[in-house]
Amino acid sequence: MVASVPSRELRNDTRGLLRRVEAGEELLITVDGRPVARLAAVGRRPRFISREEFVRRFLSRQADPELRADLDELAADTTDDLPPL
Repeated sequence: MVASVPSRELRNDTRGLLRRVEAGEELLITVDGRPVARLAAVGRRPRFISREEFVRRFLSRQADPELRADLDELAADTTDDLPPL
């Protein structure tokens, strides 16, 4: 069950309500008894994801589908034949 909180309480006790949300509670903010907003915790981004998870998330979201062909064409060229500095 989501607790209803009047906007007046949000204005007067923002920090207290944010503590409740951080603790896992979800709040429904009301104005004149009408629900107008839901206050919920923001999920944290993982610091590390596996290669498989990365590929799953981003493979279908390539900005330029032609980029793969361009990179494959350029990858054939290497700097192995250059003398060391």
